Amino acid sequence: MPSPGPLSPPGILIDEELSPVYNSKYFYPAKPGEVLANRYQTMVKVGWGVSSTVWLARDLQRHIEEPENVVALKITNNNSSSTGHERKVGEHISTADPSHPGHSLIRTLLDSFEVEGPEDLKLENIMVSFEDQTVLADFMNYHLENPMAFKVDLTGRPVYQSVNDFGPLRSLRSIPQLVDFGLATRLEEDDDWGVWPIQPVHYQAPEVILGNGWQMPADIWNVGVLLWDIIEGRELFQHIHDHAGHYNAKLHIAEMIALLGSPPPEVIQRYQYMREYLWPEPVRREDGRLCETAEEYFCGPFFDEKGCFLYEDLIPDRKISDTSSFLGVEEKEGFLDLAKEMLVWHPDARKKAGELAKHPFLQPKQTSV
Repeated sequence: MPSPGPLSPPGILIDEELSPVYNSKYFYPAKPGEVLANRYQTMVKVGWGVSSTVWLARDLQRHIEEPENVVALKITNNNSSSTGHERKVGEHISTADPSHPGHSLIRTLLDSFEVEGPEDLKLENIMVSFEDQTVLADFMNYHLENPMAFKVDLTGRPVYQSVNDFGPLRSLRSIPQLVDFGLATRLEEDDDWGVWPIQPVHYQAPEVILGNGWQMPADIWNVGVLLWDIIEGRELFQHIHDHAGHYNAKLHIAEMIALLGSPPPEVIQRYQYMREYLWPEPVRREDGRLCETAEEYFCGPFFDEKGCFLYEDLIPDRKISDTSSFLGVEEKEGFLDLAKEMLVWHPDARKKAGELAKHPFLQPKQTSV
């Protein structure tokens, strides 16, 4: 059984408390050592979100001679609408063709159950499949000896500081996997379009913010932006929050213009056409306001009738060529060339995943012996 860790000062915000929409009454008061569903013993908190926490847990239903089975429990809020949706998406994915090349890159649910309050979604392992399963055992044993810091909030709920440093890679063959489908959207046909807001704000594609309607190329934009997190260790867009720390779509579009140039006429025309499009159902913003259009949700308008950006004074003095400092000259050129094939205003102009995989920057480097 884990012993209590160090007590953090009550005035310091921990993990989910940092969310502007955090409300203690919606979060399950999980703590190390408790057993959920008479089967899963929570051990170490490894992640959190605005509507859930994630814990490594032991599966207690095993024979003595069997090796210990470690799972990840995603404990969702009791006011979250994403739980049932995520289960349905997982069930849909589980019926997909297992021979599909992408099947091995997705980690779906093994089980789901309800406890008093939130619902638990059981994921096999976490984020990656470990080549060496002793990584998880060593990680949990370490945190049994070095318990997580925690605090007790004003409502009496314990809030634990998540830890997720599994140490250096023991194998270069580990493959990251997709596990979080709480906001996943199904487009049934090739000509289906999504219109409501998707994606974390930093990674939102221009067609999402402008309300132009989005399809699979929005994911390509995601990957393009994510390259900076992976290669540079920092985000590409540096000026998308106002002085109060709130996301501002005007600033986001302004920085896109600085880095990529102005959007082409086709994008502006689509934006003008879709401005008054009403969503099938209103969407609630973080500030609680119900919005019926993308323009209302993202606080537009952004362009005038002539296609001119309405907030030119917000465009920062940045060039995409200045955003990479970690790579050498030759690698930097290849990196930016790859990124420019993904970070394109018009979704149809972005390269597809199969095309991007053949880009020279992603090919193994030849080394002389």
